[in-house]
Amino acid sequence: MKKIIIIAFLCFLHNCVYSQDIDSLITIKGYYVVALQKQEIESSFEQQILKAEGKSYSIPIDYKQYSFFIPVQVGNKNICDKNLAIEKFLKNEQNDSICVIPNVQNIGTLKAVNIIQANISKETCILSNALLLSPYYEICGNDNLLFRCTYIEGYARNKHIKDIEKEWQNYLLNICFIDKKMENATFFFIVKINNYTPYIEAPKLKKWLPYSN
Repeated sequence: MKKIIIIAFLCFLHNCVYSQDIDSLITIKGYYVVALQKQEIESSFEQQILKAEGKSYSIPIDYKQYSFFIPVQVGNKNICDKNLAIEKFLKNEQNDSICVIPNVQNIGTLKAVNIIQANISKETCILSNALLLSPYYEICGNDNLLFRCTYIEGYARNKHIKDIEKEWQNYLLNICFIDKKMENATFFFIVKINNYTPYIEAPKLKKWLPYSN
């Protein structure tokens, strides 16, 4: 009986802690995008064809790439329509809200400087697998890059740049590919994913087909 009471209490305690953690976060929705060099992906396809034909081949194990997040909704605030989000990116519009998805390269540092506390190993795996399911997309007017996209819904921890130690401010701006000082920047670190889809429908996006031209 005592054992049952203790287990029930631990479950209650876990739910309370989890609830408090969720309460301290803000809901967020948007597109996680990885941009890759089109030439490298085309070359990889050529090598895969040689392999399929039983010819000599070499397939690269790494590609030049960078990732970013395009918010559609943050908290109760609608940033833009799903379709307009891609347009926003194409126009290179930048505001003071910066969304960051911690990854295996920077998560240790973000934890060390107390920017995030959550264990996001599950989220990292979700995104990694979702991106593998995503087709390569082309954006009209951009002949140099291909994109893999995943629409996600989840939670983020927000932090104003003034609340981050000065020595780490430039580091954060650099990992977000922002090349200027932003005194009023607010960061949203995405630490929990509730839902995702790797298939994106947007007017300016089209699935890339190798050798279709």
